[in-house]
Amino acid sequence: MPIPFPRSRAARAGAGALLLVLLALGIRSLRGRPVECVRVVRQDLLETLVVSGRVLARSKASLGSTVTGRVESVLVEEGDRVKAGQLLVRLDEREAAAALAEARTRLEKSRGTDRRSADEERTQASLTLAIEERQLARIAKLRADGFVSERDEDDARKARDLARSVLAAATAKAAAANAGGADERAAVAAASAAEARLAQFRVLAPEPGVVLVRAVEPGDVVSPGKALLTLALDRETQLLAQPDEKNLPALRVGQKARASADAFPDRSFAAEVISISPGVDLARGTVDVKLRVPAPPEELKTDMTLSVELEAGKRAGVLVVPLEAVRDAASEPWVLAIRGHRAVRTPVTLGARGGAVAQVAKGLAEGDLIVRQPGKAKDGQRVRVVFPPGD
Repeated sequence: MPIPFPRSRAARAGAGALLLVLLALGIRSLRGRPVECVRVVRQDLLETLVVSGRVLARSKASLGSTVTGRVESVLVEEGDRVKAGQLLVRLDEREAAAALAEARTRLEKSRGTDRRSADEERTQASLTLAIEERQLARIAKLRADGFVSERDEDDARKARDLARSVLAAATAKAAAANAGGADERAAVAAASAAEARLAQFRVLAPEPGVVLVRAVEPGDVVSPGKALLTLALDRETQLLAQPDEKNLPALRVGQKARASADAFPDRSFAAEVISISPGVDLARGTVDVKLRVPAPPEELKTDMTLSVELEAGKRAGVLVVPLEAVRDAASEPWVLAIRGHRAVRTPVTLGARGGAVAQVAKGLAEGDLIVRQPGKAKDGQRVRVVFPPGD
């Protein structure tokens, strides 16, 4: 049946415009929907293993007193950063300080007046002995000449022997009082013990860290065994990853990795494997891997969930595709490949993965075009290939 031709000029113009629109739509349909595509290329692939992990709890130290005493002052608050050796809590130390002062005084006395006195006693005893020896010699001569009795000579000999004993005692006392002698060593030991006793009344930070808990106030009476402060020590930040046991051949101590917190996926940081558990978790079939973080970001918190990408090895000259172009990668992967101007669902077999790309072991050839984002086209749809900017 012939199509009636419009009679008026306006009707003819409208019909012409409609024909142009239909013609444009037809041409567009023949050309296909524009979709962004990428080529399957061959390149070296840094194989990685991506596993979940978490931040391990920081090392903590509970600090207390080794003696019973009354708290005089607490010098830190919760959240304060402390240095190694910093004074945190001071107990009433007046008695211990007095004992130390007394011990130091005794040490000074042993090195001063006691030493001089011992030297003087030895000198005096030496002089006395010399006198008694001369006296004995004179009495012995007089006894030989018959001027004195035998008893007088015996008395002089006894006096000489007594002077010898006094000199021996004075010499021993002077030796003990000399530098490095027994008296000085005893005084030094007493002073050291008093210093150690005084130190027990002061709670110091063992390492740099942050005060987590303050459980003491001035005036409290504390005893050994009670935790006064809890510190989070500034030790190395560590992560725990638990890859499947089948990945054990790809794991090694010293292995480099990149990690990112699930809460901050765009902020990755470097890590390194420091230990691999010798056993496998029977229930989960995983192995514990610990990693150190040389420069941990400030946002890392204890038990924070992470994604850890371990560098497993390098594969040279393999076919790769962007992971974003693959659907159902964990089960039955497929891509939309361009076949005769149409997007065709094509099953693929994936191999190693590295970063944003994956190896294609089967299903595609070098130079094949695939849809970059499969959600932009449908299986069997006619498409027009558009390359990303810069390609």
